[in-house]
Amino acid sequence: MITANVFDIKRFSINDGDGIRTTIFIKTCPLRCKWCQNPEGLIPEIRLWYAKNLCVACKSCIAACEFGALDWDALGVRIDHDACTRCGACVTACPTGAIRFDARQMSVEETLLEIEKDRPFYGTDGGVTLSGGECMASPAFSLAVLRECRARGINAQIETSLYARPEVADAFCEATDRIITDIKLIDPARHRAATGVDNAPILENIRRLAKKGAALLIRVPLIPGFTDDGENIDGIAKFVASLGRRDIPVELLNFNPMCREKYESLRQEYPFDPDQREIPEDTVRALKEILTGYGLTAL
Repeated sequence: MITANVFDIKRFSINDGDGIRTTIFIKTCPLRCKWCQNPEGLIPEIRLWYAKNLCVACKSCIAACEFGALDWDALGVRIDHDACTRCGACVTACPTGAIRFDARQMSVEETLLEIEKDRPFYGTDGGVTLSGGECMASPAFSLAVLRECRARGINAQIETSLYARPEVADAFCEATDRIITDIKLIDPARHRAATGVDNAPILENIRRLAKKGAALLIRVPLIPGFTDDGENIDGIAKFVASLGRRDIPVELLNFNPMCREKYESLRQEYPFDPDQREIPEDTVRALKEILTGYGLTAL
């Protein structure tokens, strides 16, 4: 049975592809972006998750744990993941859902059952998007879901870093209706410093898929202090223009500060000033003008 660890299923999504979509978030990612919006999706294993905003401090979870994996401090429940056996006793004991697992193992068949629940809402444009984490890091599962969706007449798209072997990227190209991919930073050194990996495989995959005629949407996350400068956007614009296809739009995604609670739950340092807000719209407009100056469609 082919399975993957799914950490979220987002229904009625309108930001992960065309129309109304069901977005499946699959655990594990080869990148380590300093601004990651889904830090719970970075590692492949299922782990306990603590949502402090739901906690009523009853400490039932601590009392239920036979392995000493939970205790209490000023920040609430502290989880020792090395001691945790994932037996689930604490999850059962928690009356509010503050303690839960951060994902569940799902088969292809189980995933398709969830997708079919939303099928009446897809209309002519909507469908399914596989995201993460990184869906290409679980190729057997992801490709099986995508192929079956298309066999059932359900539009299938992916959100991906395209940091993958060429043959893997090609297989996904054949199995999807659209590939939504990021170009975060065009400079190799800056990309490596901010994400932990080289951007050469990503750019080469984009070049090759563009030549194959793949339906592509390129996104640039505008991250304050990392990706939001004119030099970076100009370099990305030059690269996309060099593909020789005017049907590949570039979407600038404004910074989203809503992931702060996730870092708190993981007891990881939040990478931004707590008061950091979205990039001003006049700045975003100026960056879009760089794209349109190269004849590109800027979203």
